[in-house]
Amino acid sequence: MTDWLAAVARRLGGTPEVVGRSPLAGGYVAAGVERVDLRVGGRPVSVVVKPADPVEVAAMRAVAVVEDVVAPRMLHPDPLVLTWVDGEPAAEGDPVPPEVRRTLARVHRHWFRKRARGIPVVDAAWWAALCERTLVAVRGGARRTGEAEYERAAALVAEWAADPRIRAALTLLPRTLCHGDPHRGNMLGTALIDWGNARMAPAGLDLAVLEAQGTSDDAAYRAEAPALPGPLAAVEREWARVHVHVQYLGFAADHLGAARVAEMIETAAESLSRLGPALTDCTNGTVVQT
Repeated sequence: MTDWLAAVARRLGGTPEVVGRSPLAGGYVAAGVERVDLRVGGRPVSVVVKPADPVEVAAMRAVAVVEDVVAPRMLHPDPLVLTWVDGEPAAEGDPVPPEVRRTLARVHRHWFRKRARGIPVVDAAWWAALCERTLVAVRGGARRTGEAEYERAAALVAEWAADPRIRAALTLLPRTLCHGDPHRGNMLGTALIDWGNARMAPAGLDLAVLEAQGTSDDAAYRAEAPALPGPLAAVEREWARVHVHVQYLGFAADHLGAARVAEMIETAAESLSRLGPALTDCTNGTVVQT
């Protein structure tokens, strides 16, 4: 019996027998990720087994202390063994289940202005590193296609890596534990899965990912989430829109083409132009250099 099977035995109250295993796709897609079907005390039990990722392990520990969260439960850290979640990924255009929004709200509220051990912090250095990773894909698209949209996007992202408005926003905004990647593929039914991109960041990050997918009904979230004063909320909203469009720009450059890259970079630029005035409102007239 392997170590993780022994851990499952202790957590599930019986000796497990492996009766099947299969590779996984969807929200769990990654090399070496599989579903393992067990029989424990006569009961069928399925789990997900993944290569251990320190951030995801830390995130699952942090999520486990939050009440009423619909997410997998960690049974073993290395390899990472998670409880199986039934359900299908949300389809394009489907509304985000209210329970997913409540999960985000409860996690954000619990970890508001706290630090979860082992989770990276989004600060100026983290932002600069994100821009550098994005530039690899965008510059690759420029070399591959020669299209001007890629060149413009690369020039702007290179500028934004040290933009003082981003640094100022990250100095002002309180952080919490964010999922970091709540796209439709990471929603199974009402559960939010795959916390490997978790980070300590302003809560608007998760909301902006949802918004970018065309989902803007956030009543279920607002009912339980921590609230920011109006001027600070405006800073968070505009910062998050910039961050998310840069975060996914590399994917767009690799898979979606020049028109989508141009659309995303324009959205980010518009939000960045609004971030300066929002910062001025929030700092009592102290103008942030733009």
